[in-house]
Order: sequence, then structure tokens, then C-alpha cells
Amino acid sequence: MKRDGDTFIVEKNHRQAFWALVIVGFMAVVSLTLLLTGLFGSKSGILWMPIWLGVLGLLGFGGSAGLVIHTMRSPWHLAATPAHLTLHTPTYHLQVPWDNVAGIAVNAVSRRLGCALVFEDAATVAQGARFVARSDRPDIVTDAETMLLRMSENYKTLGYHLGIPGRILEKGPEELAEFLTQARTGQLWEQEA
Repeated sequence: MKRDGDTFIVEKNHRQAFWALVIVGFMAVVSLTLLLTGLFGSKSGILWMPIWLGVLGLLGFGGSAGLVIHTMRSPWHLAATPAHLTLHTPTYHLQVPWDNVAGIAVNAVSRRLGCALVFEDAATVAQGARFVARSDRPDIVTDAETMLLRMSENYKTLGYHLGIPGRILEKGPEELAEFLTQARTGQLWEQEA
């Protein structure tokens, strides 16, 4: 987390992504070893099982490496000022005044614990969002109508409007919820003073 004047910025979790990339790299080396063992490891001929496992591993771990690198390069970050909360994601940027944040909690977000937000007026939040990506995919939020629909569905089924996945930012879900609560009540700036 860094501070710029009255703004506290919670960056993306580069450490988690780095270690995920290291693990993926190690497993790619194991897959390559299997492939080479299948090709050259036996005097009696080619061993097809290690070759197939090696090829599948290289394809799977190569795809995983691509996803990790994409996540590392995505513009996720969260900023808190005395007046509002700002959230930047790959598809939209939100700026929500603290008086529109009705609740902050820890809940299941994308099958893992994350920080969940409830808004007083979700329509105002959706209308105030700035969308930076376009897509025809129905699972990606690229306009205010889709965002409001998703927030309404989340509220009905999960009990919150917006969820921030737990491994995206450098603060864990509980720590992020505490940070946002302190920012919402102004305690964050009182502690710094």
C-alpha cells in the first residue's frame, strides 16, 4: 500500500502472482522433462505416455502462465480518500462517495473469500462508472445497465452488490475490509495524523 497525500492506494498483489508464475514455470520444466524422457529416455523406442503427459502439461501450464502474466499486467487497484472509494478493474473504474457505501464485509467472492460492498444506491454507482473495455461476452461488465443488473443479481443471491476477489489486491479480504471500514469512518486519516 502506498500513500499520495490524503489518498491511500492498495495495489495489485504482485507477490502472489510472482509465486504463481514460479510454480507454473517449475511445472513446465517438469512437463518438458517428461516429454524429453518419452522421446529419448528408452533404448527400446518412444514412450508415448510421458510424451502425452509432457505435451498436455506444457499446453496447460503455458496457458496458466499466460493467465498469470495477464493478471499481473491488469490495472487492478483500489484507492481511498476522505471523500470516496475508487476501484480500477480491467473493464471499469468506479468512484463511490463514502455516504453511498452502506456496508463492508467479508464474503465468498468467486468461490473464495473476498471483500464485499453494499451500496445505498447501486444505480448511482453504476451510472457513475467509467467503462474502459468493450466486449460482446455477456459475463463481462462493459456498460452501466449490465453493471446494475449484475449488482442486483449479486444482492439477491449473495447479499452484496460488488465483490472484490481476495487474491487480486495486496491486502487479504479481512485486512481490506478493515482498511475500507477505517477509511469510511475517517479513522484511517486520524491514525495517520
